[in-house]
Amino acid sequence: MKKLIFILLIGSLLFTGCSTLENLSPKTKEGAAIGAAMGGILGAILDSNKPWRGAIIGAGIGAIAGGWIGSKMEQKSEEKIVSAKNNIVEQAANEAGKLNAVVKYERVTENGVKEEIVAKPAELKDNFRIVIVEYYRDGKLILKETKQVKLS
Repeated sequence: MKKLIFILLIGSLLFTGCSTLENLSPKTKEGAAIGAAMGGILGAILDSNKPWRGAIIGAGIGAIAGGWIGSKMEQKSEEKIVSAKNNIVEQAANEAGKLNAVVKYERVTENGVKEEIVAKPAELKDNFRIVIVEYYRDGKLILKETKQVKLS
């Protein structure tokens, strides 16, 4: 049992060393909190001899698993948002390419998440302008892609 606790402590140190709580997405934090609560309750029930020990171990495992699940859910929702905005992306890219200026569209979702699309003109190739499109969510870059805009 001591080995398991030691492994959990080392694992939690590794996770906290990689990123701070501020850098985690809202869904990751929510998943970790729910996982810790559920894991703690389940651990206390399963370890009837020493419920505190079971609660601590269960909370640690639950937080890690819940955070991972929340992170995966966040990634899937980001993919949906990006694919839903293609017409706005095309419009921003076209404007940036033809005007040779940075174009930015932003909105706040119903959940209070700030989303931005920034199109930046780059090099000129023949009758095309290369435009770099960046997708931001709550100020964090989530995706970057390159588009070609035909100039008339």
